[in-house]
Amino acid sequence: LGLRGRAAGRVAAGELLPPPVVAAAGGVVIGVLLVGALAGPLALRLVTGQAADPVVEPAWWAVAPVALLAVTVLVVVAVESSARRRERLGQVLRVR
Repeated sequence: LGLRGRAAGRVAAGELLPPPVVAAAGGVVIGVLLVGALAGPLALRLVTGQAADPVVEPAWWAVAPVALLAVTVLVVVAVESSARRRERLGQVLRVR
């Protein structure tokens, strides 16, 4: 492909990072939406003793799985790039 080592690593990270990050972010969004949709029918006001249904407030750490997954993919790309330093990216990506 005519890329140097670092550029090849960036290309590999750019190809591998979007699908898992989008899937993880979509999972977090779907989870928050489901909790919001189910809070009313569950009648949590009866469990908590409040006059109205409690407000759904996602925790700040709900995005931690997305960040952890992104870091994991970047680490895997770095490890594989260093393990296959002598091989060209075109040959590593070639389907056999």
